[in-house]
Amino acid sequence: MNVHQSQYLLWLNGNPVSHELVGGKAASLSRLAQLGAPVPEAFTLTTDAYDEIACLLHLPVKASQVRDDELVAIRSAILEAELPVHLREVINHGYRAINGQAPNGQALAVRSSAIAEDSPEFSFAGLHDTILDVSDLATLEHAIKQCWASLWSERAVVYRRSGDDTLDRATMAVVVQRLVRCDVSFIVFTADPISFLDDHLIISATYGLGEAVVSGLVTPDHIVIDAGGDVESYQIGEKEVMIIPGASSGDGVRQVPVPRMLGRQQALSHDQAREIGRVARHLACELGFPLDIEGGIAEGEIHLFQVRPITTLNRAPRPRKSDS
Repeated sequence: MNVHQSQYLLWLNGNPVSHELVGGKAASLSRLAQLGAPVPEAFTLTTDAYDEIACLLHLPVKASQVRDDELVAIRSAILEAELPVHLREVINHGYRAINGQAPNGQALAVRSSAIAEDSPEFSFAGLHDTILDVSDLATLEHAIKQCWASLWSERAVVYRRSGDDTLDRATMAVVVQRLVRCDVSFIVFTADPISFLDDHLIISATYGLGEAVVSGLVTPDHIVIDAGGDVESYQIGEKEVMIIPGASSGDGVRQVPVPRMLGRQQALSHDQAREIGRVARHLACELGFPLDIEGGIAEGEIHLFQVRPITTLNRAPRPRKSDS
């Protein structure tokens, strides 16, 4: 790897990485890889890449320095920017490396990774862009710029203005990850974020890619795993639609109806729910705090795509079991 690649591109393969350089999401993924968790291959385009573009475009350094009526122009400038040759070479290097593992090319997921994102205090959940089913270099470059531009969305700027100087600072790394074509996706909380009880694990599950749950398109299945690792309850949700990749890599994702009989069935078997619970609790124990994990199942195998601390547990006291 040359100097530019080491400065701008880092593989999330378990090696220690700096939050300041790769952001919270990427740092968490590399930590999961170090623990042997089933995470897809991924690299991050570091905050140095964004900072260089920001300098070239004379972008503000902090959200508090920007008026609301300037945000559209900032996003447009980022999306229309011509990337420097050395940055394009770095992105091409990462793209070819991931594609080298798939004979017919590899669809990618491109995700934001701001420096305060997915931290114990701030999650930024849903505020920055994720672009799925990216399959060529030109689309990858544009998807990266979309993530950078989402740093300056109205909602993201309002959120950052509400925090401290670290949150106010405007910089972002970008995660480029192999896209897994999930049969079922899930979000798992290793402690109940509503009751704040840490002896219950909560799983939301639906068909297809997880964006259907994240964006609120469906009412997913709701599964409670008890302290012993067994399924305490399973409520089947109204999984009327699902998001799936196109028939071929690069076709983009689309929303399709779920057959009525399939929607009325459990998305997860009890064995799958128990295994998700086991994996999630193991990782929470290793990392030392309750987790919010996004993952999926493809061809019977569990994959994990994102992990963050459960920020709501830091804002309210968690009752002891005897407090009921």
